[in-house]
Amino acid sequence: MSANTMPLLADTIRSLSASLVTAALIILALVWGRDILVPLALAGISCFVLVPVVIWLKKQGVPNGFAEGTVLLLVVACLTGASIGLSSQLLSLAAELPQYRTNVLEKVRSIVGSSVPSGVVGRAIDAVETYQKMINHELQFGTTFPPDTPAPETNKPEDQQKVHFVRDDNESTALYGLRIFAEPLTQVALTFLFTLFLLMQFRDLRDRVVRIFGVEHMTETTAAMSDAGDRLIALFTGQLVLNAAFGTFVGLALLALGVPNAPLWGVVAFIMRFVPFVGAYIAAVPPILLAAAVDPGWTKALLTLAIFAVGEPIMGQVLEPLVLGRRAGLSPFAMVVAASFWTLTWGPIGLVLAAPITLILVVLGKYVPDLEFVTVLLGDEPPLSEQQNLYHRFLSNDVFAATEQIEDAQEEAPYPEVLDALVFPAIALSARDRRRGRLDKEAIGELSNTIGAVAGKAKTEKVNEDPKVIFVPVRGEFDELATRFAVSAINNDHPATSCAMKEASGLTALAFLADVGYENLQKIVLMTVTGLAEGGIRILVDRARQLFPSTEIILLDLSARQLSPPPSRAHFDAPEIFTSFARLSKSIEISLSNERDVSAPRQLAVVSLKN
Repeated sequence: MSANTMPLLADTIRSLSASLVTAALIILALVWGRDILVPLALAGISCFVLVPVVIWLKKQGVPNGFAEGTVLLLVVACLTGASIGLSSQLLSLAAELPQYRTNVLEKVRSIVGSSVPSGVVGRAIDAVETYQKMINHELQFGTTFPPDTPAPETNKPEDQQKVHFVRDDNESTALYGLRIFAEPLTQVALTFLFTLFLLMQFRDLRDRVVRIFGVEHMTETTAAMSDAGDRLIALFTGQLVLNAAFGTFVGLALLALGVPNAPLWGVVAFIMRFVPFVGAYIAAVPPILLAAAVDPGWTKALLTLAIFAVGEPIMGQVLEPLVLGRRAGLSPFAMVVAASFWTLTWGPIGLVLAAPITLILVVLGKYVPDLEFVTVLLGDEPPLSEQQNLYHRFLSNDVFAATEQIEDAQEEAPYPEVLDALVFPAIALSARDRRRGRLDKEAIGELSNTIGAVAGKAKTEKVNEDPKVIFVPVRGEFDELATRFAVSAINNDHPATSCAMKEASGLTALAFLADVGYENLQKIVLMTVTGLAEGGIRILVDRARQLFPSTEIILLDLSARQLSPPPSRAHFDAPEIFTSFARLSKSIEISLSNERDVSAPRQLAVVSLKN
């Protein structure tokens, strides 16, 4: 290892170590600060969605403070009403569960058969009912005795020994209930408090965020916040409509089947569908089990399973792409990674927050250069352009995939335009990497063979011993490969009218062409996708005119917009110059059409299309 390599390797290791330490500290902060960060994240995402409503109310004349409070009260009222409705449905379901004991026993016995004694099944059912009674007693907060044991007299010490306490003797019922619900109530209270202050101070906070990122980046910061807000609103609005439709469908279908508490399962399906990947299937488990419990047979359970097994794929694979489109801006891989990371970090609530948080990070990556890798890894935009993708297939020696990509492009555009927009830029990328020393001799040989194989498959070159148009590569094997594509396109429309010089380029190709001496040669096209210095082009054009004084010399320079700015050729008598093969192809087509209509061959060189 050279002495120059060691400092570079050391810098790379230090940079990687610093990145890993930073990532570890961030993850540690997310885990330890969960009690504060989760409500703050919920409030921030809610603020993105609710701010437009607050702004609309203020435009209608609602005073500051009252608008924010009104919006928050409406949200609280909706959540409270939903909670009351769900609670009543759950209590009704709990009261009806003992009625289904016989059906459940028969279902379990039919599934396990004789492998499990009936006594075991009965004891399992009894255990479930016992836990149900215990839970019912615990919810009363006043009973501390087992459900099947009558309350003993307090003056009998031997009976008091049978009591099973679930809390301290000195702990009152109120404190016991408060201890159970303290954490979730605190989380909810903090969420509403953060949301209220964010709604009231969102303009001031927005200005502070702009100041943190720097006034000189005000345009990018404002665009990022607007983009994130628009995407979140579009995502939540679309999800709200789709999930409400799915929940309504499930509720009505279960009601038609006669499944108890059908509205409850419709609401559960609506809520759980906000959980990516598994939400709808988790919501399907209780109604399927309940349908199996109420029906002596299996018809209701199977139909309930079919409702979710058919409805969820239709909703996720058909309706969501139509309604949401690219609103989310997240790839499937991003959803899996985000859901896994945030679930491990914040638990079940992280699974719900995974999509909006990751969406915000992807949007920031579009405007913050240091976070661009997040957008590349997790965004739904193609990581490579069409030209880069074709070049990657060339490098991978994947002739089939490269040919397929070109054929797919031909379904949307004519072949000459496909060459201009896709093939020639990919070949130009090959030439660029060769100049930069990224390709060794062996890699260049394999790349040339792959591109040549694709050129042979894309269109069939028809050879003519006396062509009218000859393409001469300006420099190197990549220009030679480009001429093969160009000739195949010309011969596809006008068979056997053109050919290309192979295994030679530049002055060598011109000398060989002069020795051959084609009689009907009308045009010589000096073609390059790799580019050449102005002095080299001048020498090549002058030599072509000396060797072929009666032939039209055309320069097809496709390097100008691919690799470098077009050179200034005002210092010499430039030939007809084209920077688009499609235009050159059109010019040749007009010339050949005129030749068929007019017998004077000298008129062929008059028609051309300049840029």
